[in-house]
Amino acid sequence: MSRPIPLVLKVGGRETDPAGGLGEVVAFVLRAQRAGREVVVVHGGGEEVTIRASELGLPTKKVDGQRITDRALLDVVIEVLAGRVNGRIVNALADAGAPSVGLSGLSGRLLPVRVAGTPPGSLGLVGEPTGARVRILRTLLDEGYTPVVAPIGTDQDGGVYNVNADLAAGAIAAALGAELLLVTDVPAIRDAQGQPIASLALSDVPSLLASGTAQDGMIPKVNAASHAVGSGARSAWVGSLAGLGDAGPRPGAGTRFLGPGRASIPLLPHRTREARR
Repeated sequence: MSRPIPLVLKVGGRETDPAGGLGEVVAFVLRAQRAGREVVVVHGGGEEVTIRASELGLPTKKVDGQRITDRALLDVVIEVLAGRVNGRIVNALADAGAPSVGLSGLSGRLLPVRVAGTPPGSLGLVGEPTGARVRILRTLLDEGYTPVVAPIGTDQDGGVYNVNADLAAGAIAAALGAELLLVTDVPAIRDAQGQPIASLALSDVPSLLASGTAQDGMIPKVNAASHAVGSGARSAWVGSLAGLGDAGPRPGAGTRFLGPGRASIPLLPHRTREARR
């Protein structure tokens, strides 16, 4: 009997808020599992990181959707994402009848990274995934658990890094041969005229980024989706919670990335907003 194609569901701060979309996320995971799909949840939580950092008097600065991270801010990221947010999602799933296990990218060295930024190190302690070691995820899925992963990675020397959750999800989806679902607060990626884009070929992505049409937090989503489908993921999708049906995206909802097999492509370079001006 062949194994079902897993879903890797990435959710952000709004979708992890009990007063926001957390209930909808849990409902989708349950629907997908009833339809026979295995689900891995990867989460962000940047708004809560920003709030906690502000409480501690730490400034927040981002470049193209990635948070510049020093040692003090890394401690906040670990506290909020691997602790508060991860535990909240695990408990919500368990309460709804989906036994779950909370992990970070440090668990089983799940998320190996190299130093991110252009030049490398310009973002501080931010890591760019070089792949994913998914044996621990397969073991949990085989036992009927839903893995919930906080995006923290480690390099070959054991250093700990903040990792963009979209890029983390993309690396995991590629390693699992999964369908990648990147949930955001907009219905789809939009073109320069503001119209939703139904699908993107990998060859379309460089011009989308170079033109500045994709900005801020959409840049890592586009990078994650394109890299994932070029590196082993079955497909990738960007859209809102409302675009999810019983076991995946609703027909016509969101933006789909369909890749040409399993040939690896590099993460696409992009200019910062300052450089585009």
